[in-house]
Amino acid sequence: MQLSLLFFNGRWNHDDPDPYRLFRDATRWADENGFHSVWMPERHFSTFGGLFPNPAVTAASLALSTTRIGIRAGSIVAPFWDPIRIAEDWALIDNLSHGRAGISFATGWHVNDFCLAPARYDARREITFEHIHTVRSLWSGDAIHRTNGAGRETIIHISPLPPSGRKIPVWLTATSDRSIEAAAQCGLRLLVSIHHQALGNCGMARLEPRIKKYRTIFAETNPNERGWVTLLVHTLVCEQQALDEIGKPAYAKYLATNLDLQTQTGNRPPLSDKDQEFIITRAVERMVHDAGLIGTVEHCRRQLRRFQDAGVDEVACLVDFGAPYEAVMNGLTLMKENFVGVDAY
Repeated sequence: MQLSLLFFNGRWNHDDPDPYRLFRDATRWADENGFHSVWMPERHFSTFGGLFPNPAVTAASLALSTTRIGIRAGSIVAPFWDPIRIAEDWALIDNLSHGRAGISFATGWHVNDFCLAPARYDARREITFEHIHTVRSLWSGDAIHRTNGAGRETIIHISPLPPSGRKIPVWLTATSDRSIEAAAQCGLRLLVSIHHQALGNCGMARLEPRIKKYRTIFAETNPNERGWVTLLVHTLVCEQQALDEIGKPAYAKYLATNLDLQTQTGNRPPLSDKDQEFIITRAVERMVHDAGLIGTVEHCRRQLRRFQDAGVDEVACLVDFGAPYEAVMNGLTLMKENFVGVDAY
């Protein structure tokens, strides 16, 4: 099982003179110390994840400042963009990085984000799969027909193509059974999360059968292949004292921001302060004990074993949910010493 980094940024401070310091330094360190990939999201109009409005830009910076680590978009919100633009950007990144690019596509969920493409909100799922098909075709060198500025139909090929005919790996960011099944049927890799176990909606007990179903459907439509499952996991490997003083409070603040965001979108009804405190307190304990890699080396080893037994191929460690820079970097060192390159936990 591979270990990777994932950045989302729980809430950034506008007054921070170098808000990308952790992203930059941790990625370079991971590149030098055997981590598999680095993932970066697409988020808009919010300090929650708002350091990353365009993964193509951050990915391009990493393509030139790293040498071996995989560079992943996790995720591109497909309905916002023309698929030609996606295909061009990521073929370029694949060339700049000498074949290290990969993309996870997402349908999008935050209604305010669709200020970028308001007419596409209702059909976002269908548009996402259409764009995935178009992007893959363009990367293969196929042509598509478009109308040019003079109103005439013309044929479009992209340039550059991925190097040496490489197939850039493609994931689907999935939260529902329907999406997971669709990913398998289309031969896509899978990016999933059990973060919402903390909020009472999901967990390993539900994820494991989903992975098995994904494998079964994938094998039926893609003989001799098994697919690939990447699991997003909030991560801070630390001593017990740091867990109590840093890890739990940081995750509690992260959850409070997340709940506020869901309330704004109508995904959750407004909560009283007392109800929110109860939910967050319970959720922190669930995350620490059941769903995350937040805790001691031995605890995290047990969690990794659970993920591995469930069929996970790659754990994408979300490390920037709010812990201080030094704590995150110390945690990465503990991961390197205990987990990176280990075949079985």
